[in-house]
Amino acid sequence: MNKTMKAFIVAIAAMGIVRFILDVNGVPKDVVKYFSMTALLIIGSVYFAIVTESHKERLKDSFFLVMPYMVIEVIALSYTWATGYQTIFHAAEYSMGTSIPVHTLGHLIGGFTWEPLIVFAQMELAWGIYTGGRSLLRPKTTPA
Repeated sequence: MNKTMKAFIVAIAAMGIVRFILDVNGVPKDVVKYFSMTALLIIGSVYFAIVTESHKERLKDSFFLVMPYMVIEVIALSYTWATGYQTIFHAAEYSMGTSIPVHTLGHLIGGFTWEPLIVFAQMELAWGIYTGGRSLLRPKTTPA
């Protein structure tokens, strides 16, 4: 794992902690929603889609990017589950109408299965667009 990946992991986790702290301290959800772990995850996935050299590395990086997100989500949802205090992490627009136990377990299971695989698929798409665009824009050279 390189320094850039470590920085993204720390940034995603820190953003989630800030989001949680703001929410439980009564900052309006219309403000808290802009402290987005998802935005950092998207930025990281595009970056690593371009700089990694293999599909295997992108798959591994997708798991690294999802792990801090999943950990914060599960902790925040567990807090809501244990205390009954509604947080932004279980707001209607994020919970898809599920109960708090289903939402929490969904993130716990999803964090190790479909969530990283979806990020991987998005990274592969970004890599394909980048690689295809680069090959189209690269000047053709012919031997003299």
